This record gives sequence, structure tokens and C-alpha cells, in this order.
Amino acid sequence: MKILIIKLNKIGDVLLTSPLFTNLKAHFGENCQIDMLVNAGTEGLLETTLLQAVHLLKRPNGIFKKLQSNIALLFTLRAQKYNIVLGLGSNERTAFTAFITGAKVRVGIPPHSFWAKHIYTHKIPYKAQHNIESNLDALRLLKIPILDKSVRAKVAKNSTILENLPPKFVHCHFFSDWLFKCLDDNFCVKIVDFITQTYQIPCVLTAAPNDSHRLKTLQTLTQSQIFPISNFLLEEIALLNTKAKAFVGVDTSIMHLSAANGIPTFAFFGPSFTQVWGPWDNALQNSTYKNQKGGIQNMGKHYIYQEPLACMPCGKAGCENSQKSDCLSNKLNQKSALKALKNFLDPLLAKQ
Repeated sequence: MKILIIKLNKIGDVLLTSPLFTNLKAHFGENCQIDMLVNAGTEGLLETTLLQAVHLLKRPNGIFKKLQSNIALLFTLRAQKYNIVLGLGSNERTAFTAFITGAKVRVGIPPHSFWAKHIYTHKIPYKAQHNIESNLDALRLLKIPILDKSVRAKVAKNSTILENLPPKFVHCHFFSDWLFKCLDDNFCVKIVDFITQTYQIPCVLTAAPNDSHRLKTLQTLTQSQIFPISNFLLEEIALLNTKAKAFVGVDTSIMHLSAANGIPTFAFFGPSFTQVWGPWDNALQNSTYKNQKGGIQNMGKHYIYQEPLACMPCGKAGCENSQKSDCLSNKLNQKSALKALKNFLDPLLAKQ
């Protein structure tokens, strides 16, 4: 049995496909081949123990080079002669790639384009549910039992970034490629100062290399000593996160990573749908997140704060798609948000 899973999205989306691997192996046996196709640069957190190959969709500069790279990739996938392809995305590229593989069983979300509506032999219906459950619906359509819903991330065995870190710390990650998911820098500083002053424990702040300037800004604004890290491999951040007493951040791949590691996670959500993207607790089998107008929600040890506004959650890229979310800036009740954070951290840090 040869299976290809296609997930052409962001790092966090790719990480949340990992529950499929264990269930596929349990059903088809250890000798079944599971491969992944993901965007280049999103594979860093993929736990590859159960995968044979990870194919990368690259986007080199220049039309000719891009075309050449895409054609070579399609030939490589076609040559594998997959039995099953799972297209975990509603885009046309995913559907076209699934069709080109020649697999007889193609499971996916049909795009709106007329030419792609009938590519899949098994169509995944839309449901208002957690992204993990939507991924697992691909297996349910094939009558494959769901035995395990745990998210597993790739964790480095060692890393030099740990050498100068404090023995106890809170891991903070406040930045995202999507600006509408981010908090104001001034409130990020308030969070850091609140944690360090209330619990006498330092914060380790991580950010992608392209956000290193924002880390420097926080350093100049904060009253506390922080440990900033922006030059790393994703698997190194996974290792760092396993050492943390707690995680505080926003809706990012690092939030999902922290939850996968079993680290108590607190996230500030803006326009995102909590029931779809909330941090998943591996100790539970079913999500407890609801579609509600903001507020505080949790799944096991993981908590979300979302400002209770009539427009929440809107699912847009910021207010009127402006890339800036008022619910995370001028309309955020900082006092209530910090109180919710304190209630989360007290049982974890008050006796440290």
C-alpha cells in the first residue's frame, strides 16, 4: 500500500496532519508507505518516523525554472504509483496533483472550479470542526478506524540555543506571518513584565528570522531581562519548548507545537475560529472548543483568550481584511486578558 498525503499550507497546518500517520500504519500495517507533499519550508516540524519520503513543492524565481521544477515533481510523484492520495486542501493545485499521480483512490476537498469538481473519488464534506477532525475525515471516508488523534512534532535531540537559557522559563511567541493574528508590541511587553514580576521567572521569546527586528523592539521597551532567539531550526524550537513551564503566544504554528509537546499553552486569538484552530490536547480524544462570541475557552490544559465582541470570530484577515485586528489591539481589554492569563499561570508558577 502506497499513500500520498498532500498538504500545501503553512507550517502549523502541516503539523496537524500527523495524527493520520499512526492511524494509517495501524490499519495497513508497518510495511505501508506513507509520503507527504508540502510546501518547501513547512516541513521542519514533521515527525518523519512513520514517513518514507517528504516531497517539497518549491517555487524558484523565474517562470521557466518554476515550470521545470513543477513538472519534475509531478513526474516523481507519478512514478511512485500511489494507491491512495489524500488531498487535504480545497485548492486547484492539490486536486490537479492528486489526479496526475494516477491513484485510483483520491480523497479530497473539491475546489470550486468546474474542471476539478469530479477529480476526487471520495469527497470530504465541509464541517464546522477542528482542523484535526477535518483531516481525519479523509480516513473516515475510507472506513479506516481512528485510534489515535495525537499530534506529534519533530524535536531536535540537542541544540546550542539551550546553552545559555535559564533552567526555568516561560516560552513566549508573539509573532506570525499573518499580521492580523498579532498583538500590539506594547501589550506583548506588558505580558512579559507581568510574568517576570509576578512569578519571578524569566521569559524566552522566539521569533522567525524576519521578525528579529520586533524582538529588538520588545527588548528596548521591556523592564525585564528577556532571552530572545530568532536564529533557529524549527526542531530546535521544539526542543526549547519541551523545557518550558508554560507557553504564551498567539495563533501560530509554535502554539500548535507547544500543545503537541504537552506544554500548558495560553493563546490570544483574534479573528480565527477557536473551534477550528484551538491548541489540541493530546490527552483528550474530542475537542471542547465551541463556536462562541469570544471569551475564555479551553481544551484540557490549553487555554484561549478571545475578546468577547459581537463580531467575533469573523474569520477575516483583520477588520475589513485590513491585516489589523481591533480585537487584538485597541478593543482588547488588557486588564481582563491579563487576569485570564494569571488564572492560567497561577497553578503552574505560583509555587515555583
